[in-house]
Amino acid sequence: MKDFLKQLKLIDYLNTELEIDKHDFINRLKANVDEGDTGMFSEAFDVFSYSKNEYKGHVGLDEFKIKRRRKFFDMNMNLAIAKGIYKQQDNNLIIYTEINGFTGMMIPFYVFLIVFYLIFIIGFSTSENVGGNMDFFGLPFIIIHAAFMFGIPYFMMRRSVSRMKHELEREFYYMTK
Repeated sequence: MKDFLKQLKLIDYLNTELEIDKHDFINRLKANVDEGDTGMFSEAFDVFSYSKNEYKGHVGLDEFKIKRRRKFFDMNMNLAIAKGIYKQQDNNLIIYTEINGFTGMMIPFYVFLIVFYLIFIIGFSTSENVGGNMDFFGLPFIIIHAAFMFGIPYFMMRRSVSRMKHELEREFYYMTK
């Protein structure tokens, strides 16, 4: 499954090497991350909490799991979750991060869409038309509609991964300064 998500570019990796001590970085990261859940239903009340921190999640001694906090009137869909580990080598800290934009909430959505469009296409193609042959005009509309319904969430998840990767590169760099 992970290999398939990598091919679809819904999982990406970020390896960062910084000149900072591990404990200093952990303290700075904890200062920028509010402790909280990163599950699929955790962002329902994020817009009502007042915090200057951009991220929400868990920062431990050897790993972290964070996601971007939703803000009021924010049109960007922040679906990606970043999980990472950090290791100290001499004076450098190496951070290995996996950014995953595919949430478990999307599986039932896509299964529902597949079942809905299969039933609709089969029902549409087996019905008898009274006024003539409407299959020629109706079927392309259904296919185009299905392409949008499958494609828009996919591109939103993909954009979320690339945006999170860019933001983490920037944040990690500024935490060392």
